[in-house]
Amino acid sequence: MSPAPPRPTARPEITRPATRAHLPALLAFLDRAVAEGGVGDDVLFPLHLAVEEACANVIAHGYAGGAGPLTLGVEVGPGAVAVTLTDEARPFDPASAPLPPSGPADERPVGGLGWHLIRETTDEVRHEAVPGGGNRLTLVKHRPPPRTP
Repeated sequence: MSPAPPRPTARPEITRPATRAHLPALLAFLDRAVAEGGVGDDVLFPLHLAVEEACANVIAHGYAGGAGPLTLGVEVGPGAVAVTLTDEARPFDPASAPLPPSGPADERPVGGLGWHLIRETTDEVRHEAVPGGGNRLTLVKHRPPPRTP
């Protein structure tokens, strides 16, 4: 008799309306899930910034002023933390996002740095279209190897 295949671990997730009013609940869920996975602030802080920016983009641009669902899932593994954001908004591929504006900061227009921030604070950014409409964005932040005494 062969052993049973390993059961997949549960991936905690939360779904809320994609509105600014629900952003704190989504981010608190992220912070809690990552902390419960034993992940330190060196990983959590940049990941939190990236997720906040990605959620803000879905809220402001994806649903274009309307509201729809936004699901945030967190998977904490030994080598990385992966956060998946799934929406039903109009399709958007982050690879098509423009490069950040150049020039002195005081001469650049406000905004336009969101995707730059997301790419710089995470180790992997993956996007896929959701069948039937929407987007699935996965942000991955690698964890440092454990310290040996």
